[in-house]
Amino acid sequence: MSKTLNTIIAIALVGIFPALSIYAGTQGEGYTQENAVLIATQFLKGSPTYSFDGMEETIEVVNVDTLRMPYAWSVTIKFTSRNGGYGDRTGQMVLTALTEHEMVIVVQKDQVLSARTDGVFDEINEVLLDQNTPENAETIALDWLRNASTFSFDGITGSMIVEEVVIMESYPVQYLVKISFDCSHPGYGDRSDLVLAQVITGHKAVVKVVDGEVVSVIIDDVYDEFNQGEDSPAILTPEEAVYIIVDYLKENYPEASELEITEEWSIANTSPEGIIGSSSLEYSGDGWNIKISWPVVWKPTYRVEVEHGEFVWSGTVDQDGLVTEQPQ
Repeated sequence: MSKTLNTIIAIALVGIFPALSIYAGTQGEGYTQENAVLIATQFLKGSPTYSFDGMEETIEVVNVDTLRMPYAWSVTIKFTSRNGGYGDRTGQMVLTALTEHEMVIVVQKDQVLSARTDGVFDEINEVLLDQNTPENAETIALDWLRNASTFSFDGITGSMIVEEVVIMESYPVQYLVKISFDCSHPGYGDRSDLVLAQVITGHKAVVKVVDGEVVSVIIDDVYDEFNQGEDSPAILTPEEAVYIIVDYLKENYPEASELEITEEWSIANTSPEGIIGSSSLEYSGDGWNIKISWPVVWKPTYRVEVEHGEFVWSGTVDQDGLVTEQPQ
């Protein structure tokens, strides 16, 4: 066969199978799994969610899958942000809490085709995906409550249980996620400045989720977990009411001058079973007995009864901290 004929045949083969020269030639040699991981990691660092508040030391490649496309891989990377939420949250009110994320990035050749964080946020188009499902609402509510101040202070791991998910007849769809959980001490929020008794305390929270975002969280029908920042309306809790009464008695009655609630005191939940709308606690220690009760309403007025030997006192505390004595 002549040299000229060989050349013609080679040219014809290239024309018939152009893809062969692309995938088998030098152009495909640079498309490796290692390069895909490198490209995915670089993308993550520049993504809206990570670049806002991601922590570099937490980046971890946890999985790489080869896809059924030429030179394509799915790279899963975990990382931690300093706040809750997704994307560029500049100017938004965010929950300040370390939040773990998982981003799945699809890389083909040297291009990122898609990138989704936690399966709910599109990092390329910077939009939340459709989350109006009960399952997503449940996940979002659990993650938010787990990182909020009450549970993060002393919540017992593994105690969270979703009791019910209620779909409201509204547009956009609103979900009420009812969650029960236990804490190691009584009270709400960050209680690091209070003396607390070691008593496991059960709570019930109602978390409202709209369009994939938490918009309201009420615990035990008395504490607004969502609006607990400096600009939120003050909500007097039962524990705070008890301390107000202790200070009041110390200032006005010589018999109570040495009254102090310490860690040795016991605290019992004495709410009557089977009666909806009423709650009560009983503090006991050093011969003192303090009973506090309240109706389960928004911003209740608390009724307090105190006994110590022959000393007996009763009164109320309103949401402004005003103490009113009741005649004996």
